[in-house]
Amino acid sequence: MAKAVEFQIKIKSGDGSVLKNLTVEATGLDEALEKVGETARSTGSQLKEMAAKSMIFEGAMRSVETLRDMVGGLAAPFNSFETAMRSANTMAGKSGEEFDALSDKIVGLSKNIPLAREELANGLYQTISNGVPEDNWISFLEQSSKAAVGGLADLSQTVTVTSTLIKNYGLSWDQAGTIQDKIQMTAKNGVTSFEQLGQALPRVSGSASQLGVSMDELMAVFATTTGVTGNTAEVSTQLAAVLNALIKPSAEATQAAEAMGIGFNAASVQAAGGLENFLLGLDASIQEYSAKTGQLSETIYGQLFGSAEALRLLGSLTGEQKDKFSENIGAMADSAGTIEEAFNEMSSTGDSVGQMLKNQVQSMLDWAGSLASTSAPYMEMIANTGLALMSMAQLKGGLVAVVSGLRAVKIATLAQAAASKIAVLASNAWKIAQIALNFVLSANPIGIVIMQ
Repeated sequence: MAKAVEFQIKIKSGDGSVLKNLTVEATGLDEALEKVGETARSTGSQLKEMAAKSMIFEGAMRSVETLRDMVGGLAAPFNSFETAMRSANTMAGKSGEEFDALSDKIVGLSKNIPLAREELANGLYQTISNGVPEDNWISFLEQSSKAAVGGLADLSQTVTVTSTLIKNYGLSWDQAGTIQDKIQMTAKNGVTSFEQLGQALPRVSGSASQLGVSMDELMAVFATTTGVTGNTAEVSTQLAAVLNALIKPSAEATQAAEAMGIGFNAASVQAAGGLENFLLGLDASIQEYSAKTGQLSETIYGQLFGSAEALRLLGSLTGEQKDKFSENIGAMADSAGTIEEAFNEMSSTGDSVGQMLKNQVQSMLDWAGSLASTSAPYMEMIANTGLALMSMAQLKGGLVAVVSGLRAVKIATLAQAAASKIAVLASNAWKIAQIALNFVLSANPIGIVIMQ
């Protein structure tokens, strides 16, 4: 049976005697309040249980994600290297054991050269693409890799410039190191870099070799004039203008050369024994003709070469930088070992040692990487499925707690409504008491005190 909750109102006179007792009774409130308490306690237990399950869920999620990351971490280096090797094999055309052997050779290089394995594989792609014979693939790539490290240059660009010079000058492929020594010496003596020369030299090497300009002279031009007549790209433009003027002389140049009695064509440099000798002989002829005719030497040079770019370079090589040009030609002849020295310097840095150690560790873990690469897609699917299922389970638990909470709110709302009704009853009782009080005051108008 529901218990009653009573509200008592006492009306007293001035001397304290009770004139009237009024009682208002409300039933069921205690049951409502008790129900609210029970539901609140139940909801609290459920919330605690959900929090504990949430911690377990979070731990499970972390474990699954850790496993997935571990598998992905093993697979990523292997996948990257395999992709680069497969790309190189589009040039090599190897299969089965031959492809595995080629991959092993690149792995072997990576243990002693501080470049990422996939970068070496990309270098192999460029090596084959640039026409290096198969017997020279690995030796050429190894030497070019050392040049890239020592010259702080891009490996693919190093391969390209070296192979271009070999082909333009008709050299053997085992002379790659000699060429790279000269490029490095040029960077050392000039205001340029291996990287910049790698971009500039292919532009002029074909014309230079055609005219009989030796490779030492070609490199000496850049070593002498970079930082004097312009940067590396500008010097290549200036030199190209000089060479083009000799390969295809203008009508004005041919006329001027005939007037001076000199040869000015593609065979002139070869006939002189090289660019240095040709420029010395040409300058002597121009100075002599200038003195004879009264024409300025600059005017005669302009008639022969035509462009301002060519004149800027020639003015340096036949003027203030003439002795430096000769000195740099000699330096190119003595450049052997320049790249090896630079490589030893750069490969001893902390970053380089770290890269080689990383390459060695990756090669030891390739078997695990291969397994991880095969299982990674399935692991990803399992991990995502597991996370989804656990998320659904947690969502279900959360919804149960929310529903319980809403039920508690509903009961509390009903209790509040009951309390409101009780307040209304109490208000009505008070109105009744006021009527009685008015009656008493009318019958006996004395001072009274109202006490609860």
